Amino acid sequence: MKKVLLFLLPMFMMAFVSCSSMRTLEKAPAGSMTPEVRLNISLDDIEYLGESTISVSTRSYFGCIKQIDMVNGEVFDRHNNTTTSLMGNLDIKLHGDIALAAGKVIQDYPEADYFVPVSYKDEVAHLFLGKLSTKTMVIKAYKYKNK
Repeated sequence: MKKVLLFLLPMFMMAFVSCSSMRTLEKAPAGSMTPEVRLNISLDDIEYLGESTISVSTRSYFGCIKQIDMVNGEVFDRHNNTTTSLMGNLDIKLHGDIALAAGKVIQDYPEADYFVPVSYKDEVAHLFLGKLSTKTMVIKAYKYKNK
């Protein structure tokens, strides 16, 4: 028994050590490398193109099993999807699954120079050991006028 224990103890220790991982995140203070430039823009310089409503319907069970059902009113295809990040001077942070629906905004207004999120709504229906969630966001599109 003692020989078996002496053999198994190092094996268990190697198994636990080999399964561990270490993640290092380094952050450095960022400074602006751009020169001091002031851009004066008024409402006369921009043109409103329209607004687009994006939505995602999901369901989750036991707090960890998650299923995406609909994206922008269409059945979600896990194998054929696009995630979009809307960026500008200030990045629009699209949290979670709503980033899957943001491609509709770019398809609706490809000539837009920037987007402004107007409203965000998260409707949750709690079920027994689960929940149904519908996230909806309205985004307005703008373009600079050419003079």
